[in-house]
Amino acid sequence: MNQLTEYRREFHKYPENGWREFRTSARVAEILTGMGYDVAMGPDVIEPGSVGEPERLSEEQIRQEMERAVRQGADPAFVKRTQGWPGVMAVLDTGREGPVSAMRFEMDCLPYDEPQRPGYRPCDEGYLSCNPQSVHACGHDGHTAIGLGIAAELMKRKGELKGKIKLFFQPAEETFYGAQSIVDKGHLDDVMNFIAVHIALSAENKPLPSHTVACGCRDFLSDRQLDVYLEGKAAHPCGASQEGKNALLAACSAALNIHSIAPHEEGLCRVNVGEIHAGVCANTIAPDAMMRIEYRGQKPAISEYAGQRIFDILEGTAKAYDLKYHYVDYGEVPAGASDYAMMEVVQRAAQKVPWFQTVYFEGNVGGTDDAAVMLTKV
Repeated sequence: MNQLTEYRREFHKYPENGWREFRTSARVAEILTGMGYDVAMGPDVIEPGSVGEPERLSEEQIRQEMERAVRQGADPAFVKRTQGWPGVMAVLDTGREGPVSAMRFEMDCLPYDEPQRPGYRPCDEGYLSCNPQSVHACGHDGHTAIGLGIAAELMKRKGELKGKIKLFFQPAEETFYGAQSIVDKGHLDDVMNFIAVHIALSAENKPLPSHTVACGCRDFLSDRQLDVYLEGKAAHPCGASQEGKNALLAACSAALNIHSIAPHEEGLCRVNVGEIHAGVCANTIAPDAMMRIEYRGQKPAISEYAGQRIFDILEGTAKAYDLKYHYVDYGEVPAGASDYAMMEVVQRAAQKVPWFQTVYFEGNVGGTDDAAVMLTKV
């Protein structure tokens, strides 16, 4: 088993959700230090003030996550260096004049349990997630391993290179503030070339198989998420049903109408109600409900259209069910597109690698990646 496979399986076994990547950060920093890099960590990499309130952990949560990282094998010294904020940056300075380039690799996982069944490779081969409600289902374990492989190769080839190369191991891509927190710290202000990697993309409407690479994507969708809280009134469904204001039914009605929003002629438009929480018991009209909503668009006008329709529906639902609502806005990841000139650079390089049997100039994201924040900055 090669070193990158070992790294990837290690990160897969110990997944961490956004802003909890203390073990991963510590291991990445330890490995990079062993390669000869000087690494920055935590608040030296990200701007804590850019992290929105919905995602901030309490001091107790941070303490627990850092302690778990140490229990699961992280070097306590590197965990301490995070100062409660995950994230790692390494800079290769060749000492020769040239451009400043950057690469981004994500570290966070998704918040659900990994399947445990025979025939599932992580289960059969001993690297199944050991953390509840945490699974690397979007490939970020692979991205982190790839980043370490690139770091090793760059250090080996330092004498052949010019300029500076910044390597970012980013927390919280699956949420909304990971990339933005690095941009707000100023680390991309002098960057001229930027590359982010992602496995499991597609091209020509089919998934990319092994030994295949796409040199860029131009269909990054914007993404905005909302937590909507409906405020109704409890009542007995038999004795005084007319006094109730059913937040559960209102949430269900709103969800159905949101999913009926028409597509947009100018590009992709996606809406989704991913969660509804409501109700207290069978014999009480639900006084409160919470909805988690996201909407995406290929262009700003499309995102604006989807958002306006969602709020029209929420307003109408509130009037129809005679209740109030408020919401928490997690912010927005912008739409984005790879630069054609940079895609050509990647294409020329990929065509020289025998391992790649097929090189597609353009692939498809099929969703959102907060690398678009960095693309837009550069």
